[in-house]
Amino acid sequence: MSKASDADQDFIAAAMPAFISEAGEQTEAIETLLLELEENPHDRELLDSLFRCAHTVKGSAGIFGLSKVVEFTHHVETLLDQMREGKLSLSPELSTLLLQCNDQIKFLVDAASDESADTPEQKDQRADLVIQLRAYTEGAATAAQAAVSATAVANVTAGSVVMTTWAISARFGSETFRNGMDPLSIAKYLKSLGTVKSMVCGVEAVPALVNLNPETCYLSFAMELETKASRDEVEGAFSFVADDCELDVKAPESADQKLVRAIENMPVTPRLGDMLVSVGAVTQDKLTEVLSNQERSTLVAPGQKTKIGNLLETKAGVAPEVVEAALSKQQKTRESSGGEENRYIRVQADRLDAVINLLGELVIAGAGANLLARETRNVALIEANLHMNSLIEEIRNGTLGLRMVPVGETFSRFRRVVRDTASSLGKEVNFEIVGGEAELDKSMVEKIADPLMHLVRNSLDHGLEPPQERLAAGKPQAGKLTLSAKHETGAILIRIEDDGRGINRERVLQRAWNRGLIEQGVVPNDDVINMMIFEPGFSTAEQVTNLSGRGVGMDVVRRNIEALRGNLKLNSRPGRGLQVDIRLPLTLAIIDGFLVGVGAAKFVLPLESVVEVIESGGQHVKVDKAGRHCLELRGAALPVVRLRSLYGIDSNLPGRVSVVVVNSPRGKYGIEVEVLLGQQQTVIKPLGRLFKTLRGISGSSILGSGEVALILDVGSLGELVTAAQHTDLVKLAS
Repeated sequence: MSKASDADQDFIAAAMPAFISEAGEQTEAIETLLLELEENPHDRELLDSLFRCAHTVKGSAGIFGLSKVVEFTHHVETLLDQMREGKLSLSPELSTLLLQCNDQIKFLVDAASDESADTPEQKDQRADLVIQLRAYTEGAATAAQAAVSATAVANVTAGSVVMTTWAISARFGSETFRNGMDPLSIAKYLKSLGTVKSMVCGVEAVPALVNLNPETCYLSFAMELETKASRDEVEGAFSFVADDCELDVKAPESADQKLVRAIENMPVTPRLGDMLVSVGAVTQDKLTEVLSNQERSTLVAPGQKTKIGNLLETKAGVAPEVVEAALSKQQKTRESSGGEENRYIRVQADRLDAVINLLGELVIAGAGANLLARETRNVALIEANLHMNSLIEEIRNGTLGLRMVPVGETFSRFRRVVRDTASSLGKEVNFEIVGGEAELDKSMVEKIADPLMHLVRNSLDHGLEPPQERLAAGKPQAGKLTLSAKHETGAILIRIEDDGRGINRERVLQRAWNRGLIEQGVVPNDDVINMMIFEPGFSTAEQVTNLSGRGVGMDVVRRNIEALRGNLKLNSRPGRGLQVDIRLPLTLAIIDGFLVGVGAAKFVLPLESVVEVIESGGQHVKVDKAGRHCLELRGAALPVVRLRSLYGIDSNLPGRVSVVVVNSPRGKYGIEVEVLLGQQQTVIKPLGRLFKTLRGISGSSILGSGEVALILDVGSLGELVTAAQHTDLVKLAS
């Protein structure tokens, strides 16, 4: 193998992960656009966007020599092009075919680095899809052939081929190499489209050797390409570097157009005349003459200086469009000098995770330094530490913000799930997404996708009725399924709501009795009955189907959500629908906490859940007949949980205690503590396996002193505080 081919292989290997990531985003966009196009089949903008996505995947794959992706996507692109020309219209059958083709493109992209993944079954499936695509495209082509003019037919018969010479100018950004791209590979791909008549590499931006950075790209090139390819196909070669390249593709130019292009591509030059001389639009002698005329006119008529652009047009014969191009270049230069454009870079997730982990250690170290500074009572040292902690907090907020992404990106994936599942079940469903702009930590977004999938499919299968059953019940024929998200007291609330049957309480209770989950004859409250559907192996389906009946999935949903320090709540309305609420913390890394003490133990409350703190003597906290603690607050009874009793902490009740009032999904309640230690940044550490069943605790944290503090789960404590007997609280907590 030659050295050149070795270099190409190294480039492909280095850039392949970036290609797979980019192509994955394009295929996700194709799926989303197809589903939106089903609802608005005449939306030309959606159709054009769909075509561009497919074309981008094809062009990018061509750069990497992925012939399978190029060949298959070409058939899809041909069909989409005929839809753009009005020869085909979108039907449910055609939409289903395109979704299946998109799945195949996803597979080919994922299998790009592993040829063995493309099994004979996949090849047969792909061949069948190509046959279906050609049935549409060739059928449309046959119908259109009747309208072809005699002249066009004669040209084709004579074998004439329309060739175009494209003038291509590409200036690559400084980050091109760092992003894994190679301008030479793009040039080679362009060569495969036709004949390169001329090519000039621009090196004017290359600095002196002492200042040259080998990882920075300084290159540009201008090429004349003779080809049958269209402008879109030529531009498609650059689709993978669109963000790092200034591209201009033009048809054959006149002399004036070439001058305009030369001005646009030339380096920054502040003076108008210098630009025009550099590109050959005017000679230096003529420019000097024009400037002399301008000076003489100023002397004759002071204050009425003639613009040099006008003089160049009238006295030197420079075309107006060339002068306009030079003036525009001047204006752009002034604007760009005023500020940099926003730029984006891709960062590997594991690198960002490593930064978050180091930041957590920095927060703990900062807390320790602050504690030592207070012990020294050195005012200057204390102030310096406070300033440092303030900077750490700003860094924390900025860094955590990098991992926050809108949940709408994940929600959009379920459009396809809803469409395919409803179709297989013979149901009609109107799917709605609300609050997709709400942000959540990216690591949590990835982990919540699978539980949401199970819950959405459960609503479609068990919740929503078939059209005939809905009509008989006086409901609209099409069911409604809503997936929503919103921020709520330091957490995010994700809700899956349908207008179907709701949970069949009697059937669930009977199945729980039969399986021994509840003692025979005992009838617990509705919340306990509803949560039975999350027990391992539990199912109320009459028969096993592809979607349900085996009792697998819902227990995984609860386990995965609880692993994220979240909780589930069901609200069933028999005959009217089911509402599933999932509450999750916004991040799994660092939070603002409120530190409190009970005896020798330390606890942290999420600061966003704290409403107020009230001082209360122990005698003011009363015990009702049911064994619950409560406190009178502004004329109303406030439930109170005593951490001392709940977790069996060895501590004598002091003369005065504090009650921290917090907000929870079940309303406000109080937490009785002995010491208030103030606000501090809290690094969340996971609990060991031994403590994962401990109710009311969501994690732990290391304090600056080296002590371990437990982070309270306000939602779980809210459930515990409403238990009937205080003895039950202790039992539940353990």
